[in-house]
Amino acid sequence: MSTTTYSHLQLMNPSLESRYLKLEESRNRLIAELEGLDEELLNRPTATGKWSINQIVAHLIQVEQLTNSYIQRKVQEEKLESVSLAHVLRSLMLRIALHSGMKFKAPAAVAKVPAYAHLNSLRIQWDAARYQLEDTLTELPQQQLDKCVFRHPYAGMLTISQTLDFLQDHFTHHARQIARLRQQWLQ
Repeated sequence: MSTTTYSHLQLMNPSLESRYLKLEESRNRLIAELEGLDEELLNRPTATGKWSINQIVAHLIQVEQLTNSYIQRKVQEEKLESVSLAHVLRSLMLRIALHSGMKFKAPAAVAKVPAYAHLNSLRIQWDAARYQLEDTLTELPQQQLDKCVFRHPYAGMLTISQTLDFLQDHFTHHARQIARLRQQWLQ
């Protein structure tokens, strides 16, 4: 039996890994809930100007893609800002806002969603976005864990842990919205 050790394999920081796995579990559960639904239903908005379920999913993917892209650029900088009490407070306010049930207007960069999309196609895009995020988290140097690596449009600079908390809270915010739409369509 071979006991080859691969020294080139990098492991994700355990704190980041637990947050990442929670994101993955949430996403997989949502996709499983949506897979049996009719595409017409998934693409039906509740009213003019409101998003359908698949449009919300597309928005979630966009947010993750742009967030990861920003982090990848930011971690290349030589000097990153260290986390401060102000960063912690703004991150906490963001979390409270996302859990409050309030409605928010999506920033322009993540507000343009396709009029119609197939769930399977969205799942494939989301898979790719998650694989890229996993790579980013795995490659993140330990010394950057307490550095600000993502600028949220309203909360400002966040550490990687705060960013993952934001992604989870943002997902949960929209998962509640999707659940309401599903309930409305399936009555």
